[in-house]
Amino acid sequence: MKKYLLKINLLIGATAAMLTSCSERFSHTVQQVPAPPQPVAANVPDYSDSTIVVAAGKHYDRSRLHTFFYGKHYRPAWTTPVEVEVLDIGTAKGGLKPLQLGGSRQTINLRLEDSAGTEYVLRSIDKEPASALPEKWQKSYIANIARDATSATLPYAALTLPPMLEALNIYHVKPELVYVPHDPRLGEYLDDIGGMVALLEKRPSGDQSNNPTMGNAEKVTSTQSMLEDRIYDNDTRVDARYFLRARLFDMLIGDWSRHEDNWRWAEFKQDSMLMYRAIPRDRDNVFYKLNDAIIPWLFMRTGLKSHFQTFRPKIKNLSDLNKSGHNLDKILLAELSLQDWQEVADSVQQALTDEVIEKAFRRMPDTIYEITAPSIMAKLKSRRAQLPAAAASYYKYLSCNAVVVGTDKHELFEVNVLSENQVQVQVYKTKKDGDVQYLFFDRVYDANVTQVLQLYGLDGNDQFVVKGNVAPKIEINIWGGAGEDAYTVTTENKKLAKKIAIEDSMYRNTYDVAKKTKVTVNDNPAANKYIGEGWLLRYYLN
Repeated sequence: MKKYLLKINLLIGATAAMLTSCSERFSHTVQQVPAPPQPVAANVPDYSDSTIVVAAGKHYDRSRLHTFFYGKHYRPAWTTPVEVEVLDIGTAKGGLKPLQLGGSRQTINLRLEDSAGTEYVLRSIDKEPASALPEKWQKSYIANIARDATSATLPYAALTLPPMLEALNIYHVKPELVYVPHDPRLGEYLDDIGGMVALLEKRPSGDQSNNPTMGNAEKVTSTQSMLEDRIYDNDTRVDARYFLRARLFDMLIGDWSRHEDNWRWAEFKQDSMLMYRAIPRDRDNVFYKLNDAIIPWLFMRTGLKSHFQTFRPKIKNLSDLNKSGHNLDKILLAELSLQDWQEVADSVQQALTDEVIEKAFRRMPDTIYEITAPSIMAKLKSRRAQLPAAAASYYKYLSCNAVVVGTDKHELFEVNVLSENQVQVQVYKTKKDGDVQYLFFDRVYDANVTQVLQLYGLDGNDQFVVKGNVAPKIEINIWGGAGEDAYTVTTENKKLAKKIAIEDSMYRNTYDVAKKTKVTVNDNPAANKYIGEGWLLRYYLN
């Protein structure tokens, strides 16, 4: 028995050593064309009107045996040479000056600026997922396999999206396919960026008042900035129906990577309020095709990355597909009813015609269109037909455990138990002394969909008033948060009172509640339930 265990341990050790051993043959670069053997001449050639024929990733051309085990994915699209415009940074957009090298997770990017101060960004077509691994493993076989999985993405997918987003009236970036030559004008960034096929697009940040694709907004900001305004001040709104339209489009194209940093926000001033509208960005994982061989199939069965969904004719497993976007969805879509979801889904379905889809995919190089577009468009049209049902399904998923989040300012939460199946929540902005100013949230929850309703007051002097004469089937949980909060539960129905749970500290809070109401006094509450700054810890923010 000991000999048997020894052999097993030796086998495991040998396998681990093989997987993590490093070799230069497992090195990788996102640059398609290597630097010339001689230093680049100081006199810069004129690249205007120049093109180059190049493959986005010829290293994804693998043997039949490798493909059998790891999948065909989009390897033909990666390995097929296409004609690409050469970027002349001296003349493009009136002349571009390199500013800063960056990158998020897997993508290498370079920020540039034109003479008017408008910023652009170059984003590498190829990716470097192994950068997330410990440095000692970044030239290992494991790193090699992680990089090879990039072939599950369609390198030119982002080019197809602008016509569809325009038809849906969703703000967006408009990428252009370019080749970045080994241009000495890149300066210190030459070694990292020269020889790279990339997408060039306006950077969704700052003043976009001359850019209609971003709503001509005078200010475009990050998700962190938007959430801080939303959580800290009740004079801030997010256009929920607009955000829903963008999210339904995400589901339509199978974009499973919609975490917080993949959004920017157009800011508009409306009297004394701020209104935000979403600008989606970083579309690296649309039309994904991973699960087409034995090893990816086994990997997906582990559940480690359940949101890595292959783009198929049927929309399914929306809780997994939307895993990275769930936290934003929960707070920003909270005010919308099922009717809102149905209306927005119908409008998306009607606007995204066959003609719009055809126009969109024609933005890819012709050879890539021929080998990829027919299959993807057929799946997209099938998913379009299912969109209203998918919208209803995800609405129910989000609404099962519903959340209403206040701000660090002062609010009145009125909870009206209309019947055993319906509970209405209304939230008003108030002054510090409790005087009501205006209503800004109003939704009726149905017990056929919602099991638990959670209210968070955060900071500020908040009032929570619960009224009704019947016991709801929905549980009502209230966290008052920081500030001096007041609780009133007005009912003679003990069964209703039992459905209400309140948690707050003893500090200057008042409780005028019916018998059987569950009140938990907690002088050491969790930060992410108590105050705006703590609530923000729930999100992936830079």
